[in-house]
Amino acid sequence: MDVIKRLNQLRLERDMSVYRLAELSGINQSTLANTFSRGTVPSVRHLELMCEAMGVTLSQFFAESEDTIPLSPAEITMILNYRRLPKDLRLSLSDVINKIPELKNN
Repeated sequence: MDVIKRLNQLRLERDMSVYRLAELSGINQSTLANTFSRGTVPSVRHLELMCEAMGVTLSQFFAESEDTIPLSPAEITMILNYRRLPKDLRLSLSDVINKIPELKNN
């Protein structure tokens, strides 16, 4: 698998600039620019951060099938913000979100 090609594919599918990917992943923009322009394969940690910023897991990144669901930048931001919440708030928010189908049926 061509890691750089796959990263670029995911980034472009999400209409995400290298700058935005750097911003969401917390990786230095020049590091990412080198990754894409020079074909420098990122470390596992950087790959994990980029995947997280683009809304895919490492297993989805390396999967041969195209079963991933692309996320919009707004959805990615929402997920990243959710992950930053304390555990008790994440559980409360999950409870509210999981009740939405029930509310829709009433």
